[in-house]
Amino acid sequence: MKTFSNKVAIVTGAGGNGIGHHLVMALANAGARIAFCDIARLETTSSALDALGTDYFAATVDMGEKQAINGFIDEVLARFGAIDLLINNAGIALGDLTFGEASEADFEKITRINYWGVIHTTQRCYQHMLTRPEAAIVNLSSSQGILALPYLVPYCTTKFAVRGFTDSLRAEHRIRGIRNLTVHTVHPGAVATNITINADYHNSSTEHFHAQLQRGTPTTKAAQIILRGIKRNQGRIFISDGRAQDILARLMPNAYIGVVQLIMRLRGVPTR
Repeated sequence: MKTFSNKVAIVTGAGGNGIGHHLVMALANAGARIAFCDIARLETTSSALDALGTDYFAATVDMGEKQAINGFIDEVLARFGAIDLLINNAGIALGDLTFGEASEADFEKITRINYWGVIHTTQRCYQHMLTRPEAAIVNLSSSQGILALPYLVPYCTTKFAVRGFTDSLRAEHRIRGIRNLTVHTVHPGAVATNITINADYHNSSTEHFHAQLQRGTPTTKAAQIILRGIKRNQGRIFISDGRAQDILARLMPNAYIGVVQLIMRLRGVPTR
């Protein structure tokens, strides 16, 4: 995508002050028309867009509810008549818990939002976006969609699924010769968000993991990296230590677990 000017961009999970919010602001400053959704704190992003005089549409949407997603996309098309950029940013983490502590309901909740939310939104926009002269689908996986970590089994499961879906779709586009609609997988490593403390479960390692994130890439810079990657047509976009984790997983597909264990021991992270 050569330019964001005059494009209609959808960003999910853009309330508050996380990556989604800063994606919206950067796109607005680049001249895009904006549609964004979240389950809370929409007023933070709306107020900032009002100050810029941006043409935008905001809605409260639970990404785990297919009908809510469909209604949101219908309203975006009615308002703007087009969708050029879809960024599936919305996602949750359950928190610090072992597999045995995670219930079936926990797995269903995180899968509905992190995986099915991406699938439903992409499917609903896809046929329309194929008709656009220049368009892009961007799905946020994680470095934990590449390198699986302990105490994050449900989260890693969904992020590996998002990676597989997005990488497969990108391969299909290349084989079919579809060039007007590009497909991008984003793998953030440590980014300074509140995803850990906003999770459902807190345990002995919660404060440590949150502190590690705060030392990572600022959300403003993460948004800039994503948008730059879209412009450069990078199929896989890495943020912070995401690329390092990719390399580790490739070079040491089994032995990396020992590296993770050593790092946890050195940092005093409880293993329960």
